[in-house]
Amino acid sequence: MSTPFIERALLTILVWGLLLEIFGVVVLSSQPWRFEFSYLLALLVITLSAIILIVIRLRKKYGVGLGV
Repeated sequence: MSTPFIERALLTILVWGLLLEIFGVVVLSSQPWRFEFSYLLALLVITLSAIILIVIRLRKKYGVGLGV
């Protein structure tokens, strides 16, 4: 397997995880004092930062969207 395939697969998993975390935050937003809500917010930040890092890496590596 080539590296772009692995990066795209990882990106797909992270995006689905992000969608599920957003859904969980919306569901638990009526009870923001619960531990699960705080935990989901932390996971949301971690997942979003991982997605951003992978996209930046792909853009640098393959010149996508950089006018190259």
